[in-house]
Amino acid sequence: MFGVYIRLLLFFCCLVYSGQISSQDSEENKGKETLFERLAGCTDLKVVLEGQIDSLIIMKMKPFETKGKMIFSSEESEFEIPVKISVRGKFRRRTCDFPPIALDFPKDDLKELGLKKDDNYKLVTICLDRRDAQNYLFREYLVYKMYQEVEPTGFGAVLFPIIYKDTDFRKNRRSFAVLLESNEELKDRLDGKWCDCMGLNMDSINDYYRELVTFFQYMIGNKDMNMHIEHNVRFLEGEQYVKKVPIPYDFDFSAFVRAPYAFTDQSVTFDRSPLVMGKNAEQLDKVLNLFLEKKERFFTIVEEFRLMSKKHKKQCLKFLRDFYKIIERPNFTTRYLEQRAF
Repeated sequence: MFGVYIRLLLFFCCLVYSGQISSQDSEENKGKETLFERLAGCTDLKVVLEGQIDSLIIMKMKPFETKGKMIFSSEESEFEIPVKISVRGKFRRRTCDFPPIALDFPKDDLKELGLKKDDNYKLVTICLDRRDAQNYLFREYLVYKMYQEVEPTGFGAVLFPIIYKDTDFRKNRRSFAVLLESNEELKDRLDGKWCDCMGLNMDSINDYYRELVTFFQYMIGNKDMNMHIEHNVRFLEGEQYVKKVPIPYDFDFSAFVRAPYAFTDQSVTFDRSPLVMGKNAEQLDKVLNLFLEKKERFFTIVEEFRLMSKKHKKQCLKFLRDFYKIIERPNFTTRYLEQRAF
């Protein structure tokens, strides 16, 4: 019996201590920005990533990690920070010549820079070693920007030129990359918590957000998302939300992006058909009106993006025009609701 009391006392002490630590961290973070927020506010941002880059690529199918550093420079400031670099992803890890990267920054170094301790980030890379590879990265970046335009619950994305400096072979690769807002800071920004929601049914998902996400995927021609098994989507929950909120990511298999490696899967076709977890007539009217309101803004996002080639920009604009031709038809709502879901 005495042992039970001791265990309960230790458990209570741990709760109090962890609460104190959490409170201290919260106080320390007050008024601070995250690394992502600092970079998003930079003008003319340039990045250098140093480490065993070639070894990382060669060992991409193994749990290889290299230590290095990142140097960030802009018109406002320049700073560097140590980082652990590893390969992430499943399909892209196998497929990409230059796979996507996970970045793990030391919390103490972030603190010294006056930043919050959000330390784990995803870096989206060019994937294939081909002449127009950057254009597909640009196209996926534009999808993130368009989703942020319709709904602030989307992941933020920062695009920048990057130099990969290999510390073993002393050679550089120049490209572009996209840094995504971290899971931790998105959760904090939206004042919610992540849900491990494998096997969700429609009734537990917020009706409006479910329709919004599936309609957005319809706009970009993406079938590579499944809310039921949490494939390329995560769920946020909190007191201020009615039911769970889906937050999509990874749009490379969409017809808008049209990544060349997506063609290797013969089950994927680049057309528009609704996903299974949508089709709510009441919410569709709200969502449809929102997308009609955002029409000009969507075209502006693509038209004003200067880095993309003319050919790729023309394809993106055509795909958007085709979408609006469809949804502006008088009988669109009826036909959409009757259309067979993928």
